[in-house]
Amino acid sequence: MSDVSSACGKILQRWLMASYAYYIEDVSLLADTQYDADAKLLLKYWDDFEHVHKHLVTRGDLEAGTLFRLSMKDYPLLVVGGAKYWITQLSCKPDLP
Repeated sequence: MSDVSSACGKILQRWLMASYAYYIEDVSLLADTQYDADAKLLLKYWDDFEHVHKHLVTRGDLEAGTLFRLSMKDYPLLVVGGAKYWITQLSCKPDLP
């Protein structure tokens, strides 16, 4: 597996988890600028990587910078579980002054 393929696979997984959290759980896990940058990077390297959940995302989704079209039932359990874990980890951190 190439470095590009590995990095894009991780970014796609993060993008899916962040999308689930935002559109389903109403929790923002990534800054808008990071979410948009991830979409642009994935679009740029779309033909250079494979991922088990790549079929959930289209070029159009990446161009629009959204996965609003997916419903809760469309997200795989692995993505849902990862997003929920990420949410709980953020909620455990104390607010810093």
